[in-house]
Amino acid sequence: MRKKASYQRAARRDSSPIKPSPNRQTLTYAQAQRIVELEADGRLHRLSIYDKLEVVGDNSPTAQEIVECNSNKENREKLPQVLVRSARLKNSQQKKSGTGAQGPGGAGPQSSGLPQGPGGAGPQSSGLPQGPGGAGPQSSGLPEPRFRTVEYNLPLVPRRPAAFYRYAEPSEEELDEEVEYDLDEEDYAWLELLNHRRRSQGVSQVSSNLFEFLMDRLEKESLGERCPPVDEDAVCCICMDGDGADSNVILFCDACDIGVHQECYGVPYVPEGQWLCRPCMQRPAPPAQCLFCPNRGGALKRTVDNRWGHVACALWVPEVGFLDTVFIEPIDGVGNVPPARWKLTCSLCKEKGAGACIQCHRANCYTAFHVSCAQRAGLYMKMEPIGEPSVAGGATFSIKKTAYCCAHTPEGCNRRPLAVYDQPDFKRRRMKEFHLQSNQELKDQLKEWQRLRQDLERARVLLELIRKREKLKREEVRETEFHLQSNQELKDQLKEWQRLRQDLERARVLLELIRKREKLKREEVRETVPDYLEHIKQPMDFFTMRQRIEAHLYGSLEAFEEDFNLIISNCMTYNSPDSFFHKAACRMQDHSGGPSSARPDARP
Repeated sequence: MRKKASYQRAARRDSSPIKPSPNRQTLTYAQAQRIVELEADGRLHRLSIYDKLEVVGDNSPTAQEIVECNSNKENREKLPQVLVRSARLKNSQQKKSGTGAQGPGGAGPQSSGLPQGPGGAGPQSSGLPQGPGGAGPQSSGLPEPRFRTVEYNLPLVPRRPAAFYRYAEPSEEELDEEVEYDLDEEDYAWLELLNHRRRSQGVSQVSSNLFEFLMDRLEKESLGERCPPVDEDAVCCICMDGDGADSNVILFCDACDIGVHQECYGVPYVPEGQWLCRPCMQRPAPPAQCLFCPNRGGALKRTVDNRWGHVACALWVPEVGFLDTVFIEPIDGVGNVPPARWKLTCSLCKEKGAGACIQCHRANCYTAFHVSCAQRAGLYMKMEPIGEPSVAGGATFSIKKTAYCCAHTPEGCNRRPLAVYDQPDFKRRRMKEFHLQSNQELKDQLKEWQRLRQDLERARVLLELIRKREKLKREEVRETEFHLQSNQELKDQLKEWQRLRQDLERARVLLELIRKREKLKREEVRETVPDYLEHIKQPMDFFTMRQRIEAHLYGSLEAFEEDFNLIISNCMTYNSPDSFFHKAACRMQDHSGGPSSARPDARP
């Protein structure tokens, strides 16, 4: 009855979503991305990842359908089993066939190796346990995972000898292509400001990769070439020791490239970026010169009186010390050096009185030498700490300094000259060598001086000739400029004369026209007033007066005034009293106060 009911329920439900494929076909790449293949009971099933699959429980019709199908398969004739495709499925099937016993009720064998319930009613579905009475399944839930540990042992491979391992050093081209610059917080902040400004200007932004690439190029192509390579065998120019520790490394000045220990030069902390020694940092106007030796270069520090001295010289001269033993500056105790030490003669540079010398520590040996000269010559110089018990019960440490001259240097001593000092300018030695020269060398030198004097004389004569030639050139140029200026003045004067001549010609033409006009006027007067001469016996006009004035015919003012009064009298005599001319003559007579008030261009 249970089976039947289950078949009726299965008939009312949709078919299973698992659709087996009839033939195995090769999937394309696009199909393999969205289809999953499953092999169950020797058959291949393909499921799409986009299909919705439900979780099957004990009480679902699909689970009961699967149980009944499995029971029917076991009651049928046993078909030839399909070849197991994997060792894992084969082992699991063997275990199931070996342990496949019936349940306590003896109803039948278990299906698919799954245990039945206590009542023997039927097999469990999907490996999930039923209730104690076999009446029905328990609440649905996910199946528990099963796994087994597979032991896998790696094959024993013999270890290859070291000859098979080789490290290939990268070539310069490979190192050049590799970007080694890494951005820090300051670079990120600066790049953000730069990109903000470029955005405001409408320009594309600079990426961090591009910035690292550009900075790497800049360092490798410009800065990398300027920095000298670090000498692996470099030593400290103060203690002449090449060993260093993490807290006492050897620093190299980025300007003069001298190497010093942190403790020897007084650098408690290693600075980030550039590091310069004191002379390179302060750049004194005269180059720094040690007052204890004549050599230039090396590790220098200031003294209390604002002079310079080598740190090594200050360490080896007994009377000199440092005010601050941490920063090793300034140098103190220069005034405590006895005068006899300043007067010692160096056995290496042969200079006397050029600095303060130390002496050989061998008994009865008084050979003196400068500290820098001894370092440059590679003499035996050693400083070592010595512990001494104190009164309080502790221990005090002191520095034992030992220096030997060339004759008493111990055998087997590794003499390593220190090439950080420049050769001093020994004027006194040159003077001594000059006085010790042979007569032949003096004659050759005198001949050379004479030849030089002759060359200088020829050069003086040549310069004098050049000076005279330049003087003549300047005079010639001045004369040329003067002639050009004179010609220009003459041209200007000729132009002025031509302009004056043209003005005179225009005046002559104008006077000729006036003469003709007056002549025509007189003729017109004669035609207009033909009886004028009948009434006026002595005619006079302003034109006649003008001619007399130009000809200087008036000998006095009375004669000029008489002609003027004659013109007015003739006008009043000829014209009627009510005429315009008579009235004008009256007005002229009334206003005539002298010859300047008369108008020469007016006619009666």
